[in-house]
Formats: sequence, structure tokens, C-alpha cells
Amino acid sequence: MDKIAIIIPIVISIIFFVAAVIIIAVVLSVFLGKKNDGDDGNTSTKSSEGGGIQVGGTESVPFFAPANERAGILGEKIVNRHLRPLLREDEYLLANLLLPLKNGHKTEIDCVLISRRGIFCIETKNWIGFIKGNDEDEYWIQKYDDPLRADRKHRNPVLQNEEHCEILERILHKRFNVENVVMFVSLEYRGGINSGYAFTISEFKKYYYDLYPDIITEAELKPLYQKLVKYVASEEELKQHKEDTRKRYN
Repeated sequence: MDKIAIIIPIVISIIFFVAAVIIIAVVLSVFLGKKNDGDDGNTSTKSSEGGGIQVGGTESVPFFAPANERAGILGEKIVNRHLRPLLREDEYLLANLLLPLKNGHKTEIDCVLISRRGIFCIETKNWIGFIKGNDEDEYWIQKYDDPLRADRKHRNPVLQNEEHCEILERILHKRFNVENVVMFVSLEYRGGINSGYAFTISEFKKYYYDLYPDIITEAELKPLYQKLVKYVASEEELKQHKEDTRKRYN
């Protein structure tokens, strides 16, 4: 009985401790998602950092999701936060679009910028390690610093995003060119990538400001936005899309 009397309080303490850790983790996950997000639903919001109207990008960072999924969502939020100040007040950032494919499925686009400098379809990558690939390779290789982690093959993100650009151009009746941009949140080693379409955030900012400032007219901005905003997905639609994709490829 003495042993039981000692063990029971210990077990109860452990249960309360685990429950507290779980509650704190969930609260932090929600807080970080909101902090990185700054938006509620798919309503458009003006940036407090000086420019652009953002629609979408409200997906929270799920604490218990696989690490690569959390990194991907967080990477998109970081990129969006850096892109908005590039835009003027009447220019747009659309995040997390779901576009229809001919086979009846949908494909997700991380981000589309609509500005006077052009239309940019952005594929965000929050990868670590050494990345090797060029525009023609079928796969890009990710090598980790940890020798215990095997190399990973990724479908060439430039070719993947080229398909997204083509879909957008069809939706816009081929009246506008859509620029293919693969955006890396950061790169530990830059030398492995040989691509005219891959940028770090700082590289893209420099590239963007060097572009001709009046490719899209002021009168064309809002109609372009109205044409594409209908494809911005809600958080529930994104969850369903990811679940459908997992079932299709597993």
C-alpha cells in the first residue's frame, strides 16, 4: 500500500505535466500561425510594412504535422512577409491558390504577385543542406550535412512551376506573360544550383527592382486580381487538397 500511495501521486503529476506540455504546444502553434499570418480568412489586408494587398496565406503552422510540412508552410509565410513591402498599395499578393487541372484534380500555387512590374508565379522552397540541379534536370538533389541522412530527390521545382505558369497564362487567355520564380527562403550553399529562375529572397528583391516598372498598367491591375482571386483557397480547402494528394500518391 505504501508503494501504491507513493506511485499514484507521481503518475498523476506526470499526466498533468504531459497535458500541460500539449496545451502549451497547441497554444504556441496557433499563436505562431497568427503572428506569421496577420490575416483572418481570405479577406484582403494592407501591409503595415508599407505596401501591397494580400489575400490568402492564412494557413496555420500545424505543430503535430511532419517536419517538412511545417517547414514548407512557415517558409511560405516568411516569403510572403518579405514580398509585400515590394508592392505598391494597389498591387496584390495572392497566396495558396488551387488551380484546376484537365484531369479533374487541382494543383497548388504558393504565391502570385500582381504588380506593375509583372505577374510572378512563385514556388517557395524551405530546404536545408546542399542543393544541386539545373533547369533541365528531371530531379534536383538535396544533400544533408548529417552523414546519417540519405540524399533526397525532388522533382525539378523550375519545371514544376513552369506548369503552374502555363495554367495561369491559359486562365488569363495568354494576354500576359507569367514569370516563373522558385524562391528559396535561404541557401546554405549557392553553388549547386544553375538556374535562371531560382532566387533567394534578397536576390529576388534585387531582380525585381531592376525590372521595367510599367509592364502592367494601373488599369489592368484590378481586373487581373479579380480574375485570379477566385482561386485563392481557404484553410479547409487546403487541408482537403493535401489529404486528397496524399491518398492519390500513397
